[in-house]
Amino acid sequence: MKKVLAVFLVLVVAVVAFLYFPRGGVIEAVNAAVLAVLNSGVDASRGGGDFQSALDGDVFATGDVVRADDNGRAVLTFFDGSTVSVDPKSRVRVASLTKTGSGSLQLELEQSAGRTWASVSKLATPDSKFIIKTPSMVATVRGTTFETIVEAQPDGTVTTTIKTSEGEVVVQAAAGGTVTVPAGQQVDIQQNQPAPPAPQPIPPTPKLRLSGPAGVGFTVIDPRGLQCGLSGTALQRQIPKCDVLTGAGQTVVIGEVVAGTYSLVATAAAAVANAAIVAEGLGASGAADFSVKLERSINVGDLLRSTLPVTITSGTLGSAGFTAPELVTSVCGAEATGRVFSGGGLTERADALVAFAAQQKGAPVALVYTQAELSQFAAASLTEQQAQLPVKVSNVKLAIDNAGLHLAADVAAGPLNITAKGDVIAGTTTDGKLLMRMRNIEAGPLPSAARDQIIAAIDRGLATFAQSMPLSVTRVAFRSGCFALIGKTPS
Repeated sequence: MKKVLAVFLVLVVAVVAFLYFPRGGVIEAVNAAVLAVLNSGVDASRGGGDFQSALDGDVFATGDVVRADDNGRAVLTFFDGSTVSVDPKSRVRVASLTKTGSGSLQLELEQSAGRTWASVSKLATPDSKFIIKTPSMVATVRGTTFETIVEAQPDGTVTTTIKTSEGEVVVQAAAGGTVTVPAGQQVDIQQNQPAPPAPQPIPPTPKLRLSGPAGVGFTVIDPRGLQCGLSGTALQRQIPKCDVLTGAGQTVVIGEVVAGTYSLVATAAAAVANAAIVAEGLGASGAADFSVKLERSINVGDLLRSTLPVTITSGTLGSAGFTAPELVTSVCGAEATGRVFSGGGLTERADALVAFAAQQKGAPVALVYTQAELSQFAAASLTEQQAQLPVKVSNVKLAIDNAGLHLAADVAAGPLNITAKGDVIAGTTTDGKLLMRMRNIEAGPLPSAARDQIIAAIDRGLATFAQSMPLSVTRVAFRSGCFALIGKTPS
């Protein structure tokens, strides 16, 4: 697999160096929305085209549609930090997405089915807007968290339910009437019916509360792969009805608890001896169903991972407690489940994964690459294979974030000297096959013969790299500084 990876990285550098892509056609992540695919079963239509498997790190702009099947789940993150979590059986269209001259967000989404959870950053200017439209209503917000549920009725109409967790949502029924839904309230809007005169209280639900000491930041990842928490300056509120409180320490409260295994990823700004993180399961009445503690000293730079199984029996929460904490090398390793291959050299890692897959059938597994090691490997591979390239490529730079893997290189082809850039994104098919492609490329014009040659080479390289994976991929994760393939070994 190491040889395949080397060929892949060199081909990516080569395609960045050779292909011509008009700058006017590039959609930048800083002006659009970035998609994170949490479960396979998510596809997308770009600009009214056919639906294809959605890829992690892809960008969405006006006219693009994301839909999820019975198992699919995804998160759209907009350039201002606002997020929209898309649940199974949902369909969302970006009707209009604009970044104003002042950098403000102007967004209109059309949701025709399913459930979404929106965490909207405080809109900075009067011309900012965040609107969700359904067949029965229009919801307008200015910095809040709320849930939108669109349900089909037997008579062919739909009913939209808005549940506000924070701030307020102004809801205008398509048939007339407006109602304001404050925090802790909900409203049902039936198609062809006016808005009701007032919202109703949201029934209380069990909650999961995790509290940590000052100086410790942590993120909670629920069994669906959704995140909530604060680590450093990065705030995540993807889990429905979650809140992050800071002060003397950090507290994460999750108002929608699902049964399964939660992951906890903790870091520290300064060394903390015997740092204690307490998890409490609170019943609908507020009484504690359980209380467990994770205690461990954390040094600066540590990334600590533990898991917490949570059960729900007749509305009562239960847990056997935190698993023994372990140090992981990256947030990608922290998100992964089962056996994680993230340490050691690339050769040893690849060999270990292949050997494990041969012995363990259908076992959960993840393969993790970090930005630093891929950068070093790409530079070394390029040095080894420079003689096979028809141009001189130098100063290769590689970065990874939630919008994909980004490459840049200086290229000299005769008298032509350019800086070329390109982005790689990835995803999976419903049957576990890895998909990878270039999202966009920026470089200078080249002869068509050279361009066709590199297109063919990159297609072969990407296919070979994807076929070399000894696992059935259920999820691809691009995160700050790392890239993970998460799935199971073949059965």
